[in-house]
Amino acid sequence: MAAEQSSREPSPRWSRALTALHHADRRAARALAHTAGAALARTRAEAACESVPLAEAPGRVLARDAHAACPVPHYASSAMDGWAVRGPGPWRPLSPRHDDALPSTASDVALEPGTAVPVVTGGVVPAGATTVVRDEYSRVDGVTLDLAPGAPQTELAGRHLRPAGTECATGDLLLAEGDTVSPVDAALAAVAGLDSLQVRTPPRVAVLLTGSEVLSAGVPGPGRVRDAFSMSLPHIATAYGARVGTVQRVPDDPEQLAAAFDAACADHDLVLTTGGTSRSAADHVRPLVHARTRVLVDQLGLQPGHPALLGAGERAAVLALPGNPLGAVVVLLLLGGGFLAGFLGREPQPFTPAVTGVDVPGGRSDRLVPARRREGAWVPCRSVGSNMLSGLAAADGLLAVPRGGLAAGGAAEILALPW
Repeated sequence: MAAEQSSREPSPRWSRALTALHHADRRAARALAHTAGAALARTRAEAACESVPLAEAPGRVLARDAHAACPVPHYASSAMDGWAVRGPGPWRPLSPRHDDALPSTASDVALEPGTAVPVVTGGVVPAGATTVVRDEYSRVDGVTLDLAPGAPQTELAGRHLRPAGTECATGDLLLAEGDTVSPVDAALAAVAGLDSLQVRTPPRVAVLLTGSEVLSAGVPGPGRVRDAFSMSLPHIATAYGARVGTVQRVPDDPEQLAAAFDAACADHDLVLTTGGTSRSAADHVRPLVHARTRVLVDQLGLQPGHPALLGAGERAAVLALPGNPLGAVVVLLLLGGGFLAGFLGREPQPFTPAVTGVDVPGGRSDRLVPARRREGAWVPCRSVGSNMLSGLAAADGLLAVPRGGLAAGGAAEILALPW
């Protein structure tokens, strides 16, 4: 549902093309968060990339195409231990066979017709070679090399030669802008002569933890609760490609909250807040987000996580998470994951088709329920209230449950967890 914009609400330039939503369903809210991330990233164009060594590149998103600095392979080489020969044979060895022959043995030799030199796997094949004869298919009789009795004639067909540039030539495109670098991508870049890659600078994320009742250590007494966010939310953001900066606990004081909020927005791309998103006099985050940002998502048509907010500030986006642990994590996975994917130029992690293993009752709204996979079907976990964590700790994914519920054996959708 589209939300009306207040005339007093800020309207950052980067968000003006976005249509705000109220009581949004999960698909629309996630799509908007993804679009917002991409829109904010476009304002960072001048500082959007950095060069990193190949060892640090896996998991990062390429900001520039990567081209081969040399052919792969960069020299003609042998795929077997044996003899590099020229012509149909027999051949005259130019040097004896040694078990400790080095890959460079034949690098300065040019074969004439009817000659041969020993080569090892990966070793340089000399100019003029027409094939490599494997050791086990060769026979040396005095000063003559020939195929051993019973050796297949395919040994003369150019087998076991690896010409230079068969995998790629100098200047060929290896990896495209927008690709997420895999470990094998980094290895390919290395063998193609590269030492580093240009990758997108990770979005900087701040985490502001509210709640004067929250205890950071020890066993809480009545009316107090343990901090469940400082050790979880930053790592989830990191799993989505962010670089976490400030992680700060803020008391339930409007002035202190506003000061911490403004400081975080000035130095980060996305600010996460926890709690204070309902409408009571004790909830200070909601009015602050409305005052400082253009609210793009005001509440979700979803449980848990209904009172969440996504706002566009002049410098940063703000994702206000509910104070309940499960609700906060669900919103971070749904909207935070979408926003960070958009910022990095990735597609958001998809909801994938699934089959339910049991009947799942519906409710007053759509739900995202922690679930486990059992023999190919998905079953909700126990303890999945918005204030609970044990169900999520045991889960393999979030099961999308519509208001009408799901029937055992029926089609459903799952959002995989990033850990």
